[in-house]
Amino acid sequence: MITIEKDKLGLQDYFYIGYLYLIIMGIISDAIFYGIFGVSYLNYTTILDALISPISLLTNNWKISLFLALMFGLMYLYFTKWMFKLYAYLRVKKWYQKVYNIEKWDKKYEVLGKKKNILPGMMFIFFLLFVSMRTGMGIGMKYKYTNKEIIPNYTLVFKDNSKLDVRKIGQNSAYFFYFIPGEKVITAAPISDNLKQIKVLEKQKK
Repeated sequence: MITIEKDKLGLQDYFYIGYLYLIIMGIISDAIFYGIFGVSYLNYTTILDALISPISLLTNNWKISLFLALMFGLMYLYFTKWMFKLYAYLRVKKWYQKVYNIEKWDKKYEVLGKKKNILPGMMFIFFLLFVSMRTGMGIGMKYKYTNKEIIPNYTLVFKDNSKLDVRKIGQNSAYFFYFIPGEKVITAAPISDNLKQIKVLEKQKK
């Protein structure tokens, strides 16, 4: 595990690390998500889009934020408390002593217990959780749109005043990604050069 010495980092350093962290997480998660639909997302994105993407996703969807917060909390408790309690419980079991070298593992857990700075490890865990979640979202969404009828949720008004009802997949500062009902290929429309308005369709009452 990478160790960061707090005394050697200033506030500006933490901002820089956070900046890079969000950019990397945004680029990788979005590249995987749109790649599932066959879109080379890196051709449609900017550094600012990558930076904002994780923040936008979390702030606009409370269910995702709650899920990630819950999973992150459970992981934090496991690596700081539960892991050591579990080992203390198992190490006295005869079957466990036959399988593992207790003396060797005692030393490893002693070293782990002395490490106070778990920030890098938790950042890595959150990164894995976020990327895995975005991958799952992409796979689930593709399966849904491949096997079920695509129901439009947005109306696009183009600059020539033509209109098109579509199913939104995503959006960044420059492009709007969507499915046209009846088609199985995702479309990317330039917002500034092509679109006049983006309207949300009201959900039809059953």
